[in-house]
Amino acid sequence: MLLTLHISKIEPGNYRVVVLDGREELDQWGAPNIGAAIRQCSQAEMPDLSGFHIWYEHVCVGTTTMSNMRIDPEGIAQRLMALHGAVRG
Repeated sequence: MLLTLHISKIEPGNYRVVVLDGREELDQWGAPNIGAAIRQCSQAEMPDLSGFHIWYEHVCVGTTTMSNMRIDPEGIAQRLMALHGAVRG
């Protein structure tokens, strides 16, 4: 099973994190940064969960496995920020 992790910046140091299954919201919380949001989400305990489609605002880093989310949340966050910056131009 793949879920969607969507992270939105409210203000510096305050991010809204939403986990979706299709259009259904499963969970929501706040995080201090993108890496922390990914790290928190990587701790999910669902037997059939293999990973997430990870979004920051309007850009997606793609489908990411739970193991990669646990190993390199900061690297994934950096890729999201680079994509976000490139799209904004």
